[in-house]
Amino acid sequence: MKKKLYIKYNEDDILEIVTEYLAKEHGFEEFNSRAQLLGTPGVDIRVVAVIGESKDDSVNDVNLNEMDLKTEYNGPHSKARYINPTKFANMKIEDC
Repeated sequence: MKKKLYIKYNEDDILEIVTEYLAKEHGFEEFNSRAQLLGTPGVDIRVVAVIGESKDDSVNDVNLNEMDLKTEYNGPHSKARYINPTKFANMKIEDC
């Protein structure tokens, strides 16, 4: 039996792992990316990322906060009921 492994990653480590995984999963060998963690842990934490070819400098022009507001969840678990933070802020009790 292997010993337990205790890990504590900071934001940069987490984002690097996520972007490298997503780039590989979507067929990018060399890539350019930007990513940001948003939300509150245990409530609505999420990663917003853009990945392009390594020479695609337009990746750097993407406003990740704006993308967060305009993009629906599209991850493998996104069939669960998630609420866009802007929609949530504007919801009325009868909308629940």
